[in-house]
Amino acid sequence: MAETKSPLSVLVLGIGDFFSRKYYHTSMVLLAEGRPIFVDCPDPLPKMLHEASRKSGINLSLSDVDNVILTHLHGDHANGLESLGFFSKFMRHKKPTLHTIPEAADVIWDNRLKASMGPLVDGDFVPCGEMCLEDFFRIRILKPGKWFNVSGVKIKIHYSKHFIPCFGFKAFFKGRRFGYSSDTVFDPAHIEFLSDCDLIIHETNKGGHTEYEKLLMLPEEIKQKMMLIHVRDDFNARTSKIRVAREGGLYQV
Repeated sequence: MAETKSPLSVLVLGIGDFFSRKYYHTSMVLLAEGRPIFVDCPDPLPKMLHEASRKSGINLSLSDVDNVILTHLHGDHANGLESLGFFSKFMRHKKPTLHTIPEAADVIWDNRLKASMGPLVDGDFVPCGEMCLEDFFRIRILKPGKWFNVSGVKIKIHYSKHFIPCFGFKAFFKGRRFGYSSDTVFDPAHIEFLSDCDLIIHETNKGGHTEYEKLLMLPEEIKQKMMLIHVRDDFNARTSKIRVAREGGLYQV
């Protein structure tokens, strides 16, 4: 595994939006002295991990997924849960923990995963029962106003303004502070929540997301420690006045 100077770093897996043809869907891995905490779980997660590992020198695969901070249930953030769940149960024989809000936990099985992951069949493919969410994952509920420990990292969440229940968070570890907006419209209160972080990864897009032009109006001290993600294919990273994350990029916090 490649060495990092900071005890807390971020490996970016994808920077694109739901409709991107150029990029993978937005997701990343927090590395706390090498221990990975996955942030969201899109498809194709195995390929994303393979390519990010090759670019960064940080060797990660589905076998390393023990903790996932699941910010919301839109497909570009959650479609990889099926492959992760099947791999973890039938190949790894270990349950990852999904750290998420009650609004997501309450519907994730019946509304998203049950149709493909629920049926249980015998050797002749005859139905013989039904599996449930807890057969594949452990669920841990996150709520605002409280610090949670995830693999030694202190996590605090803040609800964002999006089409469905969604949250951003900040992560503190050994004096370093990381913040992630997740999907959100421009929200000064959300940015204030993240403002004490050393590195802030913030989304930018159109229609129910944060317009780049509004981020440009932020104070310089905020923009200097901000990095953009969830970009449209036509967003010009070379001319952006706020730096844009790279897929496979490893960033010290």
